[in-house]
Order: sequence, then structure tokens, then C-alpha cells
Amino acid sequence: MVRKITIETVYSIIAFCVVSFISVMTSLLASVGDLSKKPVTNIGFPFKYYYQFWTGGADSPNCGWRLDYFLYDCLIIWAITLIIYFFLGRNRKV
Repeated sequence: MVRKITIETVYSIIAFCVVSFISVMTSLLASVGDLSKKPVTNIGFPFKYYYQFWTGGADSPNCGWRLDYFLYDCLIIWAITLIIYFFLGRNRKV
């Protein structure tokens, strides 16, 4: 049982990294081709735990972290991965 939870946790870490990468690319690609938009990076799904914003005439963006949203995202992805892992594992044994 501990081995299964360890394997599932590794899968959830990989899934978390993939989801975070996709959210970064989505936020960066939103400004491609539009010179009036400055690029910003927002990381996290469903909650944005890292965000950038531009203020006034600044040359670089400001940023902020939401640690509670980071933990919520980790728990949500871990729970979804756990459910999928055990659901698929139960179907394989049948």
C-alpha cells in the first residue's frame, strides 16, 4: 500500500509540473502577436498561485505568490491522480 501511494505521488508531481507548464505557456501565448500587450506569466490551475502584473511605466513586471493557492493546487492534483491511479489499477486486476 505504501509503495502504491509513493508511485502515485510521483505521478502527481509529474502531473503538477505538466499542468503548471501548460498554464505558463497559455499565459505567455496570450500576448503573442499583440504588441499592445506586455507578456505576463501566471502559473497554476485551477488557482493562480504565481502571477505577474505591470504597473504604470515600469520596465519589468511585478510578481506575487499565493502559497495557499499553491497548496490547494497540489492537493487537488494529488487527489485526482490518486483517484485515477486506483481506478485504473482496480480495472487492470479484473
